[in-house]
Parts: sequence; structure tokens; C-alpha cells
Amino acid sequence: MMKDGKLFRVVEKNCWDIESRIADMENFKVSAQVLSTVPVMFSYWAKAADALDLSQILNDDLAGIVNKYPSKFVGLGTVPMQDPILAAEEIKRCVVDLGMSGIQIGSHIKAGNWMPQN
Repeated sequence: MMKDGKLFRVVEKNCWDIESRIADMENFKVSAQVLSTVPVMFSYWAKAADALDLSQILNDDLAGIVNKYPSKFVGLGTVPMQDPILAAEEIKRCVVDLGMSGIQIGSHIKAGNWMPQN
């Protein structure tokens, strides 16, 4: 992963390939894991409607993995914290419709040196 043309973070295959993650879990004798969005994807800096769209895409994907492997994974959703009404609606969707166990939120909104400044 690059930021401003410089290496920001190495993303290993087990972060995006579920079969690789399951193989690692078996190798290290891990029976279950919690899956969630990486904080840089929370997009608290974005317009609320755009952040909601991204949150829904990420949450749908996580829920799909958890539903495919329910004995291996528990999912935590993400929500657009820059808009409390949209966040509450997405929390409800995550728990009621997608069956997630909860959500993960960042420690700050519209702050931090890793996010684009508006």
C-alpha cells in the first residue's frame, strides 16, 4: 500500500485471500477470528453518503465471508461516523440484516495525519 508515492504498509495475502487466512489459522491452531475493516478504510474524511456506500460494500463483503464460514469468523461492521443518523441506520443493518456481532469505530473523526484534509 502506497501513500504519497512511499510505501505505507505491506498487505500480506492473508489480509485479502480468505483461503490463505484459513490456512494460517489452521497452521497456528486458531479456531476462530474476528474480521473487521482496516481503519484506513473507515473514510471518516469523506462525504457521509460516500462513506455510507463504502461501509455497505465492506460490510456486505465481510458478512458474506462470515456466512460462508460461520464456525471460523465473526464480523464487525464499519459505519460512517461523520453522520450519526446514517451510522445508526448502518449499525442496525449490520446487526439485524447481516447478522454481525457489532461494529468497529475509529478513535477520531476528521483528524489524523493519514487522512486527506478537507
